[in-house]
Amino acid sequence: MTECSCPDRASGELTLKGTRIRVAQVINMLANGFTIETLANEWFPHVSVTMLKGAVEEAAQCLSAQAHAKDVLQT
Repeated sequence: MTECSCPDRASGELTLKGTRIRVAQVINMLANGFTIETLANEWFPHVSVTMLKGAVEEAAQCLSAQAHAKDVLQT
């Protein structure tokens, strides 16, 4: 299976560049009803909305690439 090559990791988990904020934590908070604006303004004021959106988009691309690689390997 293809692995996403992302250099910013904390204990093996993807993080926002220059922080210890895990991308999984951001996605989990979004899934629980927080908005990106709330995360940027209230939870992570040192992180921009653009940076949070970029992290979510990159995570989606990694998941899509992994799903595609899995489909290719199974066919």
